[in-house]
Amino acid sequence: MIEGNKRLLISCFLLLLFLYQISYAGNTSQTLFLNEHEESDTLKICDRWLAWDKVEHFGISAFLSATSYEIFRDFYHNNQESSLYFSSALTFSLGVGKEIYDEKRPNGRFSYKDLVADILGIGLGLWIATR
Repeated sequence: MIEGNKRLLISCFLLLLFLYQISYAGNTSQTLFLNEHEESDTLKICDRWLAWDKVEHFGISAFLSATSYEIFRDFYHNNQESSLYFSSALTFSLGVGKEIYDEKRPNGRFSYKDLVADILGIGLGLWIATR
C-alpha cells in the first residue's frame, strides 16, 4: 500500500510540473543578456546546466516515460522489455522534437543540455514505473 502511495505522490508531483510547463510555454521571458563580445546589441539565451529549465525537462520526461510505460504495459498488454523500449523512445523523440522546435524560434537554439536532462528524467521515470 505504501508503494502505491509513493508512486501516486511522485506522479502527482510530475503532473504538476507538466502542467506548469504547459502554462509556461507561452512565456518568452527567458534568461537573456546582451552580447558583450560583439559590437551589436544582439540577445543570446543563457543555457546553464543548473537552471529551472533543466528541472522542467527532467520532471516532464520522468512523468511521460513512467506514464507511457504503464499505459503500454497495462492497457496494451505488452511485456516489460517492449514497454521500456517504447516509452523511452517515445519520450526521447518528444524531447528531440521540442529542441528542434526551440531551434526554429527567434533567438532559439538546440540545447544538448536539455536532452541530457530529458535522458536522466526518462531513467528516473522508468525506474519508478518498474518498481
